[in-house]
Amino acid sequence: MFPNNALRAVLWVVCLSSVVANFVVFVSRLKYKIPVMRKLFTSTVSANQNTFLLNLAVADFIMGLYLFAIGLADVIFGNEYFLFALGWRKGIACKIFSFIVFLSNVVSLLILTLVSIERFFAIVFPFGNIRIGPKLTVKLCVMIWVVGGIMALTPIILSGYTQQVFGFSDICLGLPFVPVPEMLGDEVSVESVEYGYIAHINVNNNFESLQWVYSQIVYIYFSSACVLVITFCYVCIFVSTVVTKKKSGRGQVDKSEIKLALRLSIIIGTDLICWLPVIITGILSALGTDISVDMYVWLTVLVMPVNSALNPFIYTVPSIKKKKNNEPSFIAKQRKLEKKKNGKEKKK
Repeated sequence: MFPNNALRAVLWVVCLSSVVANFVVFVSRLKYKIPVMRKLFTSTVSANQNTFLLNLAVADFIMGLYLFAIGLADVIFGNEYFLFALGWRKGIACKIFSFIVFLSNVVSLLILTLVSIERFFAIVFPFGNIRIGPKLTVKLCVMIWVVGGIMALTPIILSGYTQQVFGFSDICLGLPFVPVPEMLGDEVSVESVEYGYIAHINVNNNFESLQWVYSQIVYIYFSSACVLVITFCYVCIFVSTVVTKKKSGRGQVDKSEIKLALRLSIIIGTDLICWLPVIITGILSALGTDISVDMYVWLTVLVMPVNSALNPFIYTVPSIKKKKNNEPSFIAKQRKLEKKKNGKEKKK
């Protein structure tokens, strides 16, 4: 299933990181919420943050389970995978794993987008009327899971999808890439020889199906739109912070601005690292460029799951440090700066 040990090693490292880190985040956040369950709908900032992080941890944990399942299949099949390739790709297990990874990708991306939008309105427009309250946050998260489930089920229930998209993927992931022809096929016949076996694969290059177009829409256009929204929101947050501080009489860049810029760069950078290669590769494939199997597998094992492994450290660890240091939230700081600015304007 995997052509070399390097891929196997990377897969298990990313898998364990995603599973362990997100499980710890989920337990810690759930433990935090239980004692204050009655206050869930009154403590706006903390309730929103915990709801987002809980759902994000679950979505990223699911990605870890998918990687574990694929890694386990690689261990079970070993060097004789080609004997079971056709049955594996068309089997119920591959369909389940394809649903899991599709659901994880969509839900995680939508939650990150929602978090970006919520922070955008809270920081750029601290006194605006547009707010995502705790009740709305819960409803939006439920809606995201429903939408993600529908989007993940759609390619499976569409006629012939598992043969034309997931059926060509040993890792049960319907990325909109067309691997090299020798790895594609509908039928496999095995010929026994003196030192092993020879597999004969009949190739079918029909990629113009509705299901393949659906995969392109989700992994190229939908993901591109979400990444653009996330990038736009965080760039606006940084610009708004710098402008507000200058208007309040603090023209020099201080350590807090440098830390903010660094953190926002990490958030945007990991999103781009995760999705930009997928988007670019998908576009090249749609234009007729052959994508090698090694590239396909590396994107799946290393690039796409990178957010699932890093999100716990990006979104949870900084908030824990702030609580330990009893530092005021960034939104509170922003509102104080806005009040100072408004006070100066009134005096004038």
